[in-house]
Formats: sequence, C-alpha cells, structure tokens
Amino acid sequence: MNKQLFVFCILLVFFFVDTKASFAGWVWTGETNWVNPDQLTRETSDQRYKYAVSLMIEREYISAIGVFKGVIKDNPGTELAEESQLNIAKTYFLIGDYKSSFSAYEQLIDKDPTTRRLSEILDKEFKVGVFQMERDENGAIKVFERIIERNPLGFIAADAQVKIAECYYQLRQFDLAQDSFMTVMENYPNSEWVPYAQFRIPYCKLSNIRVQERNYDLLTKSRDGFEIYLANNPQGALVGATNEIISEIDIKLAEREYETGVFYLRQKRPDAGFIYFESVTTNYPNTVWAVMAEEKIEMLKKVGAIR
Repeated sequence: MNKQLFVFCILLVFFFVDTKASFAGWVWTGETNWVNPDQLTRETSDQRYKYAVSLMIEREYISAIGVFKGVIKDNPGTELAEESQLNIAKTYFLIGDYKSSFSAYEQLIDKDPTTRRLSEILDKEFKVGVFQMERDENGAIKVFERIIERNPLGFIAADAQVKIAECYYQLRQFDLAQDSFMTVMENYPNSEWVPYAQFRIPYCKLSNIRVQERNYDLLTKSRDGFEIYLANNPQGALVGATNEIISEIDIKLAEREYETGVFYLRQKRPDAGFIYFESVTTNYPNTVWAVMAEEKIEMLKKVGAIR
C-alpha cells in the first residue's frame, strides 16, 4: 500500500512539473485571453495584432510597435488600425518616451478630428502631460495647450490650464504662472479649480518676491490677493494655509514699517518715526514688531518728543 502511494506521489509530481512546463511562456491579455506568443500564427492582420499585444505583455515594446505599424500599413482606416495606433501610443508611454506617445495620440486625432474617441484620447494625452512634467515642463506645456486647443470647452480643459500654470511655476516663471492661473478664472469661471487659482495667484506673487528679495509693493499686492481668496472662500480647504501666509507677510511688512520708524529717529525726526511706529501697532498688532514699536512710542512720550 505504501509502495503504491509512493508511486502515485511521484506521478503526481511529474504531472505538475509537466503542466507547469507546458504553460511556460503563456500570457494573459484582456483581448486574447491566454496565449503563447511563440505559437501564435501570424498570417492575418488580426493574428498579427494579437501577437503584437502579447509582445506588449512580455515587455518586448520595440518589437510590438513594429508589428502594430505593419498592421496599420496593411489596414488603413480600419478599426484594427485605430486600435493598433492606440497601442503604439500606450507602448511609447510605457517605455517613458512621452514625446512619441503624445505624437502617436495626435496622429489619431489628425486623421479624424471628430472621432468618437476624442475625450478618451485627450484624457490619455493629459496623463502623458502629467508624467512629462517631471522631466520636461516646456514639453508638458505644449501637450496641455494642445488639449485645450482640441477641445477648449471640454471637461479636461480647465485641468489642462491649471497644469500649464503649475509647469510655469516649476520653471520659476512666476509672472507666466500667475497669468495662467488668471486664465483659469477667466475662461472657466464655473470650474472647481477657481478657488485654487485664487489662492495660487497671490502665492505666485509671493514666490516672485522671494526671488527678488524684498519687493514690498508686490508683497502688499500678494497679501491683498490672499484676502480676496478668504473673502470668496471662507470655508475653503486652503484657508489655514492662507492665514499662515498672511501672518508671514504681516511680519515682513511690520518689520519694514518699524525699521523706517527707527530710520527717522536717527534722522532726529521723532514725529515721523512715531507715525510709522503707530502704524505697526495698528496694522500688525499680533507681531513681535508691534511690541517693539509700542516700546518706542512709550520712550518718545517719556522724553517729551511726542505728546
């Protein structure tokens, strides 16, 4: 009995090993189910298309692109050619060649600008642009601009305009970023991105100030922009961040007012100095500079420099 059980186990092991070997190299695709690429016939265009798909699954991307191009050449204007072109674009995306991926998608629209799959293709192009932002912001801008050009009132146009603004911000071109966020508000006033754009416009001003060191005129305009955001979005998701930024700006503006007051004291102009110290205590009462300004005012009163 034990001998028979041993033989059975041996046969069972050989069965599974043989089964595993027989299925080696098979791949699963949503379009062709389980296939073995090496056993696929390639006589018809449909068969070559399935073979190309299996090559994609096997990550033999360059070979897959070549087969898809052959299918398109032999079947121009057909649904099979359209699917092959989509897969070419997808394959380029998978290997990180975003420029070629975008170009492949564009070829589909160029052949049929009113294609029923326009929204689908633009959505894929948008994804290409998002990934391209990580390495080539200028290239990504071109992608997003083309998406808007293709369908300026489409559901994804506002998203693309926001991404253009973010690309310019990453490039530290803050004026262009600000203008692009303004375009979001002007061209897509009903978009969910409007509150975000309202926040980012003064934030671009603030970033520009940091580059230019101390531009107090821009700093004041930036603060005004954040106040506008708060007025329009009292319950907005960015209210906390906005208040923190306003506090940061107030500290800088209060410092400037205080230092100006000190300057006038050195010029023996206590009356002018008092005006600036009082401005600090009135306009920026929650800053450390307000405390220091109050001390200066008390000192001026004690020495009789002011009434």
